Amino acid sequence: MDSNNRIDLTQEINNGEMQSLQDVFCHTNDMYVMGVSKKYGQITAFSGDKSEEEFVDDHFSSQLRREIMDSFVDGDAENIIERYGTEDYLLYRGVAIRGDAGELVGVWLCFGVDATAIPEDVYLPAEIRRTSLESFDKAISLLETLTKYYFSEKLRTIALKQQLDAENDYQKNMEYRLKKNEIMTDILRHLESEDSFTRVSDEVLKQSAVYLECSNTALLRLSPDGTTVDMISEWAQEGAKRLSPDCQEKPIEEVPFMNGKPYTISADAELPASFEKLFSEYDIKAGIFLPISVNNASAMYVCFMSIGTKKKWTVDDLRFANDIKRILHTILAKKITKNSLASSYNALEAILQNASYGVAVSDVEKKQLLYTNDTFSEMFSDQIDRVAIEELLFDKRNVLNEFSGYSANGSGKWYDINFATIKWVDGREVRLTTFYDITDLRAYQKKIEKQAQEDILTGLFNRQACEKDISAEFSFVKKTGKEFAVLMLDLDDFANINEGLGHKVGDKLLKYISRTINDINHINGKVYRIGGDEFAVLIDHEIYPQLDIIVKRIRNLFENPWVIDGQEYYCTMSMGGIKGSDASDSASVFTRLNIALHEAKKKGKNRFQFYDADTDTVAAERLKMEQAMRRAVEEDCKEFVVLYQPIMEFKEGVTVCCGAEALLRWESEELGLIMPEEFIPVAEHLGLITQIGDKVLKEAAKSCKHWNDFGHPEYKINVNLSVVQITQSDIVEKIRKTLEDTAIDPVNLTLEVTESLAINDIDRMISILDDIRALGCRVALDDFGTGYSSLNHIKRMPIDTIKIDKIFVQDVDSDNFSEAFVKTVSELADTLGINVCVEGVEEDKQLDMIGRFSVNLAQGFLFDKPLSNEEFENKYL
Repeated sequence: MDSNNRIDLTQEINNGEMQSLQDVFCHTNDMYVMGVSKKYGQITAFSGDKSEEEFVDDHFSSQLRREIMDSFVDGDAENIIERYGTEDYLLYRGVAIRGDAGELVGVWLCFGVDATAIPEDVYLPAEIRRTSLESFDKAISLLETLTKYYFSEKLRTIALKQQLDAENDYQKNMEYRLKKNEIMTDILRHLESEDSFTRVSDEVLKQSAVYLECSNTALLRLSPDGTTVDMISEWAQEGAKRLSPDCQEKPIEEVPFMNGKPYTISADAELPASFEKLFSEYDIKAGIFLPISVNNASAMYVCFMSIGTKKKWTVDDLRFANDIKRILHTILAKKITKNSLASSYNALEAILQNASYGVAVSDVEKKQLLYTNDTFSEMFSDQIDRVAIEELLFDKRNVLNEFSGYSANGSGKWYDINFATIKWVDGREVRLTTFYDITDLRAYQKKIEKQAQEDILTGLFNRQACEKDISAEFSFVKKTGKEFAVLMLDLDDFANINEGLGHKVGDKLLKYISRTINDINHINGKVYRIGGDEFAVLIDHEIYPQLDIIVKRIRNLFENPWVIDGQEYYCTMSMGGIKGSDASDSASVFTRLNIALHEAKKKGKNRFQFYDADTDTVAAERLKMEQAMRRAVEEDCKEFVVLYQPIMEFKEGVTVCCGAEALLRWESEELGLIMPEEFIPVAEHLGLITQIGDKVLKEAAKSCKHWNDFGHPEYKINVNLSVVQITQSDIVEKIRKTLEDTAIDPVNLTLEVTESLAINDIDRMISILDDIRALGCRVALDDFGTGYSSLNHIKRMPIDTIKIDKIFVQDVDSDNFSEAFVKTVSELADTLGINVCVEGVEEDKQLDMIGRFSVNLAQGFLFDKPLSNEEFENKYL
């Protein structure tokens, strides 16, 4: 790879991501790891406490660390280095971190203690992590794999970003060229204007200011005796200070640039004293000042200025400004020497000869070309193109002002053409034609259109193309009475392949499956990737008689394992189908396809089901909710409303409000009020819970900050985090961002997690909650006592509050276990210094029961229902 194009991965490393990877890896595998960059030194902090760090420093010398680092070679296939220390029970390894060309970027330095090999007479502190040689080597192998995957994804992301930046730069450049051409075309029209020089110059100055994005443009004229200066024309953008009132009969000594020389002064330039005085007086930050000669003397200056705003002029800015100067000079010269044909022609030629667009002046009556610039000659150097374009130039029937998308067959170029009727230098009417080369722009637009309908990974058409083709097919069969069908495939449990084997294998499998299906006879080019692991097949009217055969062939493909690089992968699919006659319109095809696919999945894996109207009702309700939810999320989650249920604190036998829990409701415009237990599972299934949760977190924190600012600094807000939210890699960063955006005191934000989260991966959960608490926030364990209760969780998890589920206070009269449970948990929590909140308190007898124990918080309808923000503030603020 060209080293000039190589990505410097050391500058792209996200230390936060690497730190998280290291912390979880060390904790999970009972070992110690540190990331060291070849260029920048240590890039991750030690994962452990101070005593552990001192132990590692004592037994893993800097000399041994350097020896491991120096053992790796750029481009070498060896990614793991093993070294030995003074003791057999101490394990040392290095794992390479490599860039896109195999160059060494950094190293994971790994240290472990083999518990099975520690001599009996050796004492190690209890906090030192211990492993075994076998487990240590397995962990090292896993770290190598994780590192390759992490950095390959990082390189891919960087490369895509660079490609996007390049395309954005190209698009901006094309927009700039079009803008310049349009403005210059308009300005050129003023060459033949019969208006006064002042009126024409006013228009030219205005249009040039728009292009140069400067605040003021002006024309200055030297007095006949050369002692004073007058501003005879000025354009100033709205709100900008006008200079003309103060620039009449101004002494020449106060205008230092009017000495016959051109000046281009950007905001970062060092100014001589005379210029410094002028710029300070009018707050000029940057300016271009160009002389206009009259009878070989610099009698006027055209000025382009940025007042109050710093600006750095570009080469293109300067070229444009000089073009404007020549145009103004031409107009002025024409007014002065109106009958001098040579003068006008020479000035016109000076302006247009090297322009980036083609210019031709033609006498239509005489079929004579009066003038062409060099660019026009280059554009139509092909003889076939030249003959064709001259026919167009001399065609009297052509009365258009513009011609978009003209194709020159000889050169293969595309042009936009503008026509205007002007008076030539000798007074006759002629046709002025300008040509703009749009070949690159057209190719770019085609590329964008192709990309918009093509899936990047598989090369198949995408959902947009599929919907377009279905719509066209539906319209055709409706008119002809023919039939067509559409199939939808969803790969079963494909997420497990991605998670278990990695996205690289998953992508390979997707491409292989896509290519195999697309190769089936009759349907090549009619297969679409419409989602992550979803595909559609259009069986149009011509191949509809082969429908059964095509369905059978697709199903047969998934009967056997898929073989990639000699490795077998088992992947089945579920498939739904619909005939065109079963759809009311093209828009309903996908809706009913989803219903058919849903029914196929209900039967098990590798099943096929045609759409059946009888099963439509229940599935349609689910689909209706999914579609409504997608729309609601796309509209900034405006339909999701946050309510606040007060949380009460016991103070000297009296309950007082100490804050609230944020509760979510969906007030759907289409479906009405929907409770969380109905829509949260759907949101999690669709992957939309993160966006919804982000809205709740920010809105709740913002409300609490308002309460704190208006008389209740002690009020706190509790926000629930779903399983999906808290397992996101950026959850801690999102919470940090919320704290920054709302300026809420972190101690007043409590994040509630359910006990089921801890069951799945207690160590990972502890790490995440530690990071949340490190921000200053509090953590509450919600719904404690339901499902998988374990008092050990109270001991291990970093929590501030236990929330006992409402089921333990529902039957206080008849359920002795519930009362004993509340008593036990509250006493244990009191010993550990943890708050206890009982949920679902609705009756006085329930309040009496919890009042006998060490419970300091409660919430429920006995105190108040969930309230809108306005209701809460009216009642408790």
